[in-house]
Amino acid sequence: MNNEIQLGEEFVNYYSQLTQKSFLLKSISRIFGGASRETYRLSLEDKDSIETNLIYRRSQSSALIETDQLTEYSAYLAFQKSEVPVPTTIAIEESSDVLGAPFIVMEELEGVAASPFDQEAYFPNQETLGDQFWNILGEITIKDIDDSNLASIPGRESKSCWKRELDHWVNIIREDSFSVEPILEAAIRELYRNPPKETEKKCLVHGDYRNGNFLSQNDRIVGILDWEMSHIGDPLEDVSWAMSPIWCWNEHDRPSYLIDRSRAMEIWQNKSQIEVDADSLSWWELFSCVKGLAIWISAGDEFIKGTNTDPINLFSAWIPGDIHMEIILDTLEKKLLLR
Repeated sequence: MNNEIQLGEEFVNYYSQLTQKSFLLKSISRIFGGASRETYRLSLEDKDSIETNLIYRRSQSSALIETDQLTEYSAYLAFQKSEVPVPTTIAIEESSDVLGAPFIVMEELEGVAASPFDQEAYFPNQETLGDQFWNILGEITIKDIDDSNLASIPGRESKSCWKRELDHWVNIIREDSFSVEPILEAAIRELYRNPPKETEKKCLVHGDYRNGNFLSQNDRIVGILDWEMSHIGDPLEDVSWAMSPIWCWNEHDRPSYLIDRSRAMEIWQNKSQIEVDADSLSWWELFSCVKGLAIWISAGDEFIKGTNTDPINLFSAWIPGDIHMEIILDTLEKKLLLR
């Protein structure tokens, strides 16, 4: 019996006990593309041949992004049956005692998660999907952060949203870098020297809101995924990350390859009722590059050390890292010309 099948059989035993109903494993397959959790798609069948399709996300001993599984699960819980489409949650196990690692279980949503680097991924529905994408981000922004489901989400106590996030990602860069990157260091100095205005409204920040992290069916977004980096913070963090040129490399004015930038900002501002300070948005856009490079550097560190040899870690350290470095150069050059 291979490891994947054994993992599936162990899960079926757990799920049968959880639901007090007997199931058989029909299929299990790994979903590749992320490096913070091992994600599996399982199809189970009961005695009446009724199929149940589930998503099983296991913590890894060595992950690209070290996050608390409860954070991800809590965010999903907060948006059950809301205007923000998310999978139906089933269970969370924070101990490794049950199945060898902490995990969460959700119902599978039918839909496609496109590559964030595919310019034509959403054609011909990019306009409709774009309107939904930015409206949904507005819904996340206006979510009541006092919702009891969000009590465990980090960041609430921080006086300075920008400094908390910048310190966090700079620390990761310091811990995982094999060498000093002068361009990256210039960006970090710029961010500390010229901080943004503190937000007047803290909100729930998704942390990785972009193309590739939602499921769609034709002209409809059916699920927002990958909430593991959620925290309480500045709403411009999500806006700037979704607008980063890395997610629309061939069309910088069409963020996430959906709708044009001005239309996206208009939709989000109408929904969130937040007036955007241009200088602050510019700061968060440069911050997005530093955050991105911290993630790609961490990926390279995992791969080089052999602690996580998932090929996505090699790719992340190579291609996206170079792209974000180029964006930093362009951004710093524009800032110098304006001074």
